[in-house]
Amino acid sequence: MKKPFLFLALTTLLLLAVKAEAQVGFHAGYSPQNLSVKVSNVIGDSLSTIRYQGFFGGVHYNFDITDNLDVVAALQIRMNSTSSKGTDYDTQDWQFIAELPIQLGYAFELTEDLDLGIFAGPVLSYGMSYTRKHTDPVTYDVINSIDCYNTSLQDYALRRFEVNVDGGLYVEYKSVMLFGGYRLGVLDLDTMPNKTTRARGFFVGIGVN
Repeated sequence: MKKPFLFLALTTLLLLAVKAEAQVGFHAGYSPQNLSVKVSNVIGDSLSTIRYQGFFGGVHYNFDITDNLDVVAALQIRMNSTSSKGTDYDTQDWQFIAELPIQLGYAFELTEDLDLGIFAGPVLSYGMSYTRKHTDPVTYDVINSIDCYNTSLQDYALRRFEVNVDGGLYVEYKSVMLFGGYRLGVLDLDTMPNKTTRARGFFVGIGVN
């Protein structure tokens, strides 16, 4: 399913860009992410956090509404990873996500070439793969490999589809833009009824139009 999703998203953006004569650009950035996990049971609620290192990159399209107001639609790939060491085995997670951010932005013109702006909007995400590997701490041999999107594995399974809300600031000088902001997960990503898992985290990046 991941290939049709990517093809449809990219085709839609390309058609919109051609029809609206949108400005096309590229961007990349750093986006560490936290998964907040709440487990409810008869004793009470327990809270934990899984911390990921993340990077993203992709193509974006600027649709001007007015001189100061625009809509930016993007197609990007995000990579998250985390690792931990244990007595019996070490754990390494790799997650790849296709994302479709749609942001409304407003720019304040500081000079002819320099703008300061704000942006906010939803991000639709689809998990392409999420692999968790357990390795021997001495030999580094792989003990097992788990698909964390496999719903038959109740202790691990996460939902592939995700909705986030992004908001932040950017500075644009001529065709180069620096941006940063915060992401808040809207949907519960966990498939188990007694667990609630939501993503959140900041991001920074650079773009060229």
